[in-house]
Amino acid sequence: MRGLINRPLLLASLLAGIAYLPALNNGFIADDYVILQRLGYMKLQPLYLLHVPPENFRFISYVVFGFLETLAGYDARFFYAFNIGLHIANIALFRRLLAFVINDDFVERTAPILFAVFQAPQEAVMWVAAMNETTMAFFTLITLLMWWRKRYVIASAAYALALFSKESGIIILALIALLELKQRQRKPYYAYALLLIPTGLFAAIFFTTLSANFMITNRSYTLGPQAILVLLLSLHRLVWPWLYIVLVLVWFKNWRKLPLYLGCVAVPMLPYMFIAYQRSLPSRQLYLASAVLMTVFALLLKPLEKTPLLGIFMLAFVGFNVGYLWIRKDAQFEERAAPTTQLIAALGRYQPQPVRVLNFAYPYPDIARAAALAAPGWRPELVTVGERCENCLTLTWNAREKRYE
Repeated sequence: MRGLINRPLLLASLLAGIAYLPALNNGFIADDYVILQRLGYMKLQPLYLLHVPPENFRFISYVVFGFLETLAGYDARFFYAFNIGLHIANIALFRRLLAFVINDDFVERTAPILFAVFQAPQEAVMWVAAMNETTMAFFTLITLLMWWRKRYVIASAAYALALFSKESGIIILALIALLELKQRQRKPYYAYALLLIPTGLFAAIFFTTLSANFMITNRSYTLGPQAILVLLLSLHRLVWPWLYIVLVLVWFKNWRKLPLYLGCVAVPMLPYMFIAYQRSLPSRQLYLASAVLMTVFALLLKPLEKTPLLGIFMLAFVGFNVGYLWIRKDAQFEERAAPTTQLIAALGRYQPQPVRVLNFAYPYPDIARAAALAAPGWRPELVTVGERCENCLTLTWNAREKRYE
């Protein structure tokens, strides 16, 4: 055990694996099946995603899905294992970035351990459709590392890959600006010019496909003053209750820097703040912000470095977050997966035929149709959700019993 403590990256990686281990048997959830179905369309129409924006900005995530589907078919365990591995890779990159930017051994050791188990962004790791967040974070961290090390061509290439992992990758420009403030060293003009290439491409595609972007047309995202309230509420939910516990433990030392620290935490949340379908950000959209917050925790905890209080806090933090993921969150994700997992099981008991699904738990019929591909012999066009269907097999979802009747 002492050897693990002396190897913080190994410890953080091990804790991350333990924390998210329960996800391996959860099965695919909702949009996972739609993504898998679209992979079939992309084989026939390589530019298919341009017709369903903003999915065109998740192209890299689709490539990852396609690679895993080729290796493992519809075995969700491999997808979860890959995403957990991606989280561990992000922890390693995060620690490396801290070594350059913060240059404090305590922060470099502590923040990745906290980030490894922090449950707030769990959806990014425990839902494979949210893999675009971990993928985008992976390329974001590489971009920032390469920019700090003055490898501008690699940084710009990683930035481009981040932009086409998820459109929120545009926030990298703001993160680079923060690095510039820390480094206090002007970069050559060609370095900034290199960033303009992927930024210009991104902007051109974004604005030319804006009228077809279903996240905009259905008003899932909209400009308005509610964005400030969303940001503030999301920030409060993200820091509760651990930030307040940390502040009490350190007797509010360095509290004057707290507004600056929280401002940095809020920066990765900015692309999402215009969300309109709920009052605070979904957990998956807090992944990068959580890494920044864990850095803030480490900075605040530094006065406790040589006291027993630090060990007590770390044990409590790791124990609570791992336990919460195992006991509470894993059950929630299994419940979210049940409508499609049980549908596939129900279809498997019958020969392929027209089927009518009633009381489907998700509002999008395409999810049920796409899930049919996982049942041997079944095709999406055989599945009707809620509509009248003469002489069809009828399957009715029993939400209480979590099965179809």
